Amino acid sequence: MMMKNIFNILYQPEQEWRSLYQQRPTILKNIFLYLIPLSLIPTLSAFIGSTYVGWGLVGDKIIKLTYESALLISISAYFAIIISILFIALMIKWMAKTYGCNPGYTRCLTLVTYSSTPLFLISIVALYPVLWVDTLLTIVAIAFAIRILFVGVPVIMQIEKEQGFLFASSILTVAMVLLMGLMTITVLFWGFGIAPAFTN
Repeated sequence: MMMKNIFNILYQPEQEWRSLYQQRPTILKNIFLYLIPLSLIPTLSAFIGSTYVGWGLVGDKIIKLTYESALLISISAYFAIIISILFIALMIKWMAKTYGCNPGYTRCLTLVTYSSTPLFLISIVALYPVLWVDTLLTIVAIAFAIRILFVGVPVIMQIEKEQGFLFASSILTVAMVLLMGLMTITVLFWGFGIAPAFTN
């Protein structure tokens, strides 16, 4: 069932959003059958790529993380992804009244979880980290995710497309602010000496 949802949200987003609105997936389905398994893709891929393959610019020395350091970062990233999705869903619910709707938390979680699908899937490229390839594919995935979000907001929230456009723009703003916050926390951790360890 999850594979069908993934395929449809990528290639037939409007139809899939309508189907999801009618199905009304539960919080448990959203979290345990979709969010938790898909969140493993970026964290496991990054762990394998950073410990066994390594990264570097063309002609530069290959850099790898130690097993312990990569494991700690991967576990932290895994929980950060899940908490971020849950938080964005909470913010969507909080903002919804401004746009003339009053959705339950489940609908908000459905919106943000399924909209993030391209980002989860493209993160498999971290298995073999090549900076320019990963960056290019991530930009494409972000574009896909934004398209899916903009298509999904009017359907899931049952509002006009014009309001949906404004609402989706607000959701993107929240996501970008959250991303900046996570980056700041990472820099602060590194500043206090909690930085990744590299192998020789």
